[in-house]
Amino acid sequence: MTNTVWIKYEDTAYRGNRKSPEPNMPTGHSKLFLKGWTQGSRPLEKSSRSGVFPPKALETWTPAGIVEEENYREQFEKEAADGGEPYNPAGWINGNSIRYATLPRVSWALLWMRYGGRFASTWLLIPFVLAMLMMWFELGEKTGWSTFWWEAVFPFLGFFYFPMSICWAVGYVVEKYFPHIIYRRPKGPKWELNRRTGMVTLYYDPDTDERAGQISAQAPFDEWDGYLVTLPDRQGNLWYRLNLVHKTEEWALPLNQLMPATTNREDVLAFWLMICRYMDVTQPLPDIPLFESFRHEDPRTVRHDEKNSRNPRYWRDMSEQDYEQFMKDNRHKLYNNKW
Repeated sequence: MTNTVWIKYEDTAYRGNRKSPEPNMPTGHSKLFLKGWTQGSRPLEKSSRSGVFPPKALETWTPAGIVEEENYREQFEKEAADGGEPYNPAGWINGNSIRYATLPRVSWALLWMRYGGRFASTWLLIPFVLAMLMMWFELGEKTGWSTFWWEAVFPFLGFFYFPMSICWAVGYVVEKYFPHIIYRRPKGPKWELNRRTGMVTLYYDPDTDERAGQISAQAPFDEWDGYLVTLPDRQGNLWYRLNLVHKTEEWALPLNQLMPATTNREDVLAFWLMICRYMDVTQPLPDIPLFESFRHEDPRTVRHDEKNSRNPRYWRDMSEQDYEQFMKDNRHKLYNNKW
């Protein structure tokens, strides 16, 4: 079996079998910083053991979705090679690094106008009509139609329904006929986790800082700790998310941009294990659909797959029924795991 391996690990790459060096300087964390990013909790243990995966990652990057994404990537690369628009994404997930970038804020505002306006104009219309009918049967004869219209119906239509409908219409027109206005390339990424170098990198905010694309903070993964933090909502439910915090500097990275906050604590813990496994070059890449297209490029993963005679299309050729069973088994292992 012949493989083309182009990734070479640097000395700073994270190695889970190597004891992390102790900070050579006192922490510069203020109480306010610690309260906001760690909530005074202890850092999570760095572990590269496999066996469980975050369900959200399995649901988001399915075998069918990965095949489709791979085809799109090959198409874009071919068009670029033939003289078309250069294939130069601002963010990506591959076997080398995870670089997060997102649309500019104005793009998200326009998308909210369309899809938020559509939701408000359609799904909320029926409950409004039913509420108005019930109110009419109770108060209509007492107040009269004119009073009922101006005091009950018109305020909703004039100050909510019509504005939401206009937002929907404007957003639809812009996305359909002027997509370049919405789907514009961001000025730069927000952060990166690099397996090859072991570096965690923060970039200046591409929406507010003219230094977008430039590094604002960088340190090896050894110098960062993961924290499970909780966010209660108004109903009293606890939402969990993962923060990455530097041991001595006031640098922090909210990883909910990659793994949204969830009410399932185990999901976030499994996500942390996956991040540790991904960064650890003494271990192969996490064996889930998301990374299958890049396994042949990673030296440690190549050796592992050759030793175990792994089918390079294991996930991509898996049936939908088998994958559903895998996700079900993973969820069972997740809840029965000793954290």
